[in-house]
Amino acid sequence: MITTEACIKQFIEDHSFRCEKSTLDSYKRSIQQLLRFSNKPYHEITKRDIRNWMMYLNEEGYKVNSIRNKVFDLRVFYKYCAEEDLIPNNPAESIFPPKSEDKLPYYLTNEQLTKLRLICTGKLKQRAIIEVLYATGVRISELTSMKLEDINWSERLIQIPNGKGKKGRIVMFTRECEEHLKAYLLERSDELPFVFLNRRSTGAIFKTSINYWFDDYKEKLGIHLSPHTLRHTFAAHLARKGMPLSSIQALLGHEDTSMAHRYARLHQQAQREMYDEWM
Repeated sequence: MITTEACIKQFIEDHSFRCEKSTLDSYKRSIQQLLRFSNKPYHEITKRDIRNWMMYLNEEGYKVNSIRNKVFDLRVFYKYCAEEDLIPNNPAESIFPPKSEDKLPYYLTNEQLTKLRLICTGKLKQRAIIEVLYATGVRISELTSMKLEDINWSERLIQIPNGKGKKGRIVMFTRECEEHLKAYLLERSDELPFVFLNRRSTGAIFKTSINYWFDDYKEKLGIHLSPHTLRHTFAAHLARKGMPLSSIQALLGHEDTSMAHRYARLHQQAQREMYDEWM
């Protein structure tokens, strides 16, 4: 029987080839949190321990979706342990996460998007980032790692080589996005490969910087707003223009069935709103 530390290390290493660092970090946090709560090594954890931990998380005010993610992490970990014969029985096999808070993804109206753009007037980098997030629907992690060589200007396409689950895809961008992106790039004099640079122009921009700007936008506009809101807005606005759901999901890089369901509802809601405007 290997130690808990060795087991977690082996699990993380074996999953590193197909999972992003953020996913691996989430696995590790969830596992360690359960083990600290139960005060047991990994191979002594029981179903009751996991259920007690879930109750504790609920009492501590964790959101349902957060608990769901943690339970999913544990199910992946203990399935691995069982398959590797590190434990005789899988304690998480019959543990199912609580039902998800099936909220419709929030997105901006055209008027709110216009106000957001106005806030960024004269700020070339911020305006370019707003346009890329909205025009392509990329995740913030995909934007911060985006490189100049990924852009096909003549076709207005961007290659996303390592999306979620390390699966690549191609996204498109508008002429308006092209205009603001080129305006930002023309003011640079460096030879770095990244599309967006950090404040000191020494490397790629940090997610924290973008999130900080969005906190400021949110306060000025008085609405819920994050980089991910523009991903939802991208999907909703395409739906309102009549793009099929399957095409939108391909552009988003979605394979997760629960997220596909949420965006299907978003698609239906956006098309309902479009119908109401016509009537």
